[in-house]
Amino acid sequence: MKHLPGLVLLTAIAWIHFRDIPDKLSETPYMGWGYILLVAGCAAAGAWLLTHHARAGYVLGALISVGAIAGYALTRSVGLPQAMGDIGNWAEPSGVFSLAAEVAFIALAVWMLRSPGVNRDPFLRS
Repeated sequence: MKHLPGLVLLTAIAWIHFRDIPDKLSETPYMGWGYILLVAGCAAAGAWLLTHHARAGYVLGALISVGAIAGYALTRSVGLPQAMGDIGNWAEPSGVFSLAAEVAFIALAVWMLRSPGVNRDPFLRS
């Protein structure tokens, strides 16, 4: 299957954040809801990868990944409102693994979006 690597990466990104939803909802509710949206977005992107709308899946997955990377950088550098506990915690294993999956998905998305077969998708034309 052509889009299996993308599906695997989206699943990894979603799973890492899904596991942390209960803690985030109790600690910082807005971040918990952000995680819920991230998981739902990964599911939608993955579903599009299984259809002839794969381009939309790669675009959505890349946007989600960029957002997650930005959130990781903010929480580790300057912190976010009610979320200052992770400042300086750059080496947390699940964070590093998620970061690696997000960067890998972005790279894969750029590569796939440049391939002729994906660019012919009628849902999102170049």
